[in-house]
Amino acid sequence: MFASWLYVSISRLDPEAATEDVERIVAVSNIRNRALDVTGALLFTGDRFVQLIEGPSNSITELQRSIFRDARHHEVTTIRSDDIEEREFLGWSLAYAGPSRLVSKVVGDGIAESLKDPRTGSKILISLLHKFSPLD
Repeated sequence: MFASWLYVSISRLDPEAATEDVERIVAVSNIRNRALDVTGALLFTGDRFVQLIEGPSNSITELQRSIFRDARHHEVTTIRSDDIEEREFLGWSLAYAGPSRLVSKVVGDGIAESLKDPRTGSKILISLLHKFSPLD
């Protein structure tokens, strides 16, 4: 049994340096996530983050605390937090294919739907994570 956490947040990164900053975040996260036995995926639109992380409950709790304290995130909103039998992103400490500013509206619509109906909205956001990660 694993825990899963899907969240969205508003980026506080300087737009001029955001691409490089996110690449550094991904590099550090890959190392940390491997150490914590965490897998997941990240989508960055230029102004928002969408991330799904999954792994042992204590590891997810540790990462949640870190993300909530991280000044690069604003308005961290949990879309879904559950226990799961299988991981969505098995084999990826953090799947990330680069900035996806072109999908900002689609992500925004998914976030809006998630806030109205977390079950349907979480499916939309997870589908986007799959489409824009290097897995598929």
